[in-house]
Amino acid sequence: MIEPMTYEELMEYVPKDFHKFVSDGLSPNQAISRLIDEYELQTDDYEEINWMFNVLLAEIGVRHNCLREEIREEALKIICDKRLITLWKQKRLSDSEISCRTVYLENVKDAVQKLVGLSSILCKPFWN
Repeated sequence: MIEPMTYEELMEYVPKDFHKFVSDGLSPNQAISRLIDEYELQTDDYEEINWMFNVLLAEIGVRHNCLREEIREEALKIICDKRLITLWKQKRLSDSEISCRTVYLENVKDAVQKLVGLSSILCKPFWN
């Protein structure tokens, strides 16, 4: 089994690899496909990393106007059911770390919903 990436490594390397693939001549959509292929083994067996990978792909998709429906749906499901926040609390991350990560999730959710014109009713705010 491959050693899992950390949250920090995922947040650093995935965007860098995306930009590298695009600078190598791939379209943004092709670059996302390549990310999925390259990171699949490193994310599949690790829930937190797999969930964050999907959220990160949604953010990249929004930023580059190539958000795939299946990525959008999965990312919103992950964000809205608060599974990452629950997991982070179980892992006993600090309140400040959870807060910082929650703001990121909320920003991705808002950007995805804005891009596709969804109502904010899809997810209740995290603070409720």
